[in-house]
Amino acid sequence: MRRIAGVLLSAVFLMTLIGCEKSLSVEGAAEGSSVLSVITRSGETDAEVSYPVTVYVMNQEGVCVRKQELASASDQLSLKLQPTTYQVYAIGGAADEAYTLPSIDEATATSPIALKTGETHGDLMAAYNTVTMGENESNTLTLTMSRKVMELRTVQIKGVPSAVTAVSVMFSSIYDNLLLNGNYSEGTSAQTMTLARQADNTTWQNSIEQYMLPANGKPTITVKMTTGETTKSYSYNCPQELEANKHIDITGTYTGGELTLTGVITGATWNGTTTIEFTFNETNAETTDSGTTGDDTGGGSSESGVEDGTAPAVNTLYKDCYVIDSYTDGDYKFVTVIHKNEQEMSGAGATEESLLSDIEAALATYDINGITGWRLPTEAEARKTYPGLINEVIASVGGMTMNASLWYYHSSDSGLKTFKGHTYNNKYTDGQRLRPVTTLKFHK
Repeated sequence: MRRIAGVLLSAVFLMTLIGCEKSLSVEGAAEGSSVLSVITRSGETDAEVSYPVTVYVMNQEGVCVRKQELASASDQLSLKLQPTTYQVYAIGGAADEAYTLPSIDEATATSPIALKTGETHGDLMAAYNTVTMGENESNTLTLTMSRKVMELRTVQIKGVPSAVTAVSVMFSSIYDNLLLNGNYSEGTSAQTMTLARQADNTTWQNSIEQYMLPANGKPTITVKMTTGETTKSYSYNCPQELEANKHIDITGTYTGGELTLTGVITGATWNGTTTIEFTFNETNAETTDSGTTGDDTGGGSSESGVEDGTAPAVNTLYKDCYVIDSYTDGDYKFVTVIHKNEQEMSGAGATEESLLSDIEAALATYDINGITGWRLPTEAEARKTYPGLINEVIASVGGMTMNASLWYYHSSDSGLKTFKGHTYNNKYTDGQRLRPVTTLKFHK
């Protein structure tokens, strides 16, 4: 994987872009009488800045008036501007060969820094600041860069049977894109790391580090082991969020029917260390046959477990169910839908065991337009459940209104929980409603 090298500078003054004789081409409007010089520095003690750094300058109307790329710390940024207030954005580590960056004509604060097809993320950083320029004034602006990705450093699965022909680890739901303002887009995707068999014939490990955007909520981690044309997947709903500026080290051991993974997430100095421990066993496993039949060129499918037609978009209907999430993995797109109807399942006074039994019995009764496999949403899926949007869309098919002031059930690693509004991990006894979800598989 292409890793964009950072430049190690002092912790106080990292990159001075003033007085350099090298001339850089600048895109933008007519020059003014005021001079803006920019200094960028890392917000971390390791003093690392990712290059190239692309700087966008926007006026008070949000119109981009300057765009300039700095290839290294030796490049200067000194701009002549009209006297007014500007918003200055910087994106580090987004090389042209890997990313599609907004042009000066189309750039806004929420423009995506989109990864090109077939490329992997670099060490992305972002910064933002404002500055007010007076007439004939010289001003120096400091942009403090912060890392916007995490790094899959070591991913290792041990004790893999010799018959296994491929092993991979998939992370979902991961943010789709970084935005120019340093935030992330609301869409989600999946990122897969492919492992290679090691010399001992039982250990599979990544050969290079891999960057990825953080998870949108608490992620699902899926280990896939392929034998011939059959793939067995072990999925785990991670109770911790995977955040930017973290190193991720995962070691897993397969012990004949049970896969135990222990992960350590190490942050930069100011982020501390988080330890994640989780277990995969056969009750979490899903087996799929990778052999295909019929026309596999898109638009339909005759494969078992694969839906016909094109995958629906988020915030639309599919067979009278509302789409809350989607992500792509390999040749397939996975779409999670929430049922248009719900039922009361009060947890007041019930034990968790008895309530779960009642919920399982209720889930078995859900069947709509041939869609089955209904289950409780995970916390990550609960975070994508917006009653206002859902109610607006399902009204067209006579769906039941989802009440934003009621507690709905979701599953977590620590058992049955409830959510409403922006609270996602409340006690099960507050539960009032069951609104199940299921995940469907489509060809891309």
